[in-house]
Amino acid sequence: LPVQSAITHPRPGTAVPAGELTVKGYAWSGGGREVVRVDVSLDGGRSWQVARLAGKRPVPGRAWAWVLWELRVPAP
Repeated sequence: LPVQSAITHPRPGTAVPAGELTVKGYAWSGGGREVVRVDVSLDGGRSWQVARLAGKRPVPGRAWAWVLWELRVPAP
């Protein structure tokens, strides 16, 4: 399967204060393959930023669960 991902924070429609914002989510793949990278677009796909993967890295070939990710971005 291609990597699937979801944003969990902030929730859709949430007003965020100006400053720095942490966008969080999770990603998963199939067939025991490890998620090695999550790219996030905050402008409808015009540009992309690489999120930081959180937590311990799985043993290669045994990545049967999701991985958490986060990205700190400026919020105008």
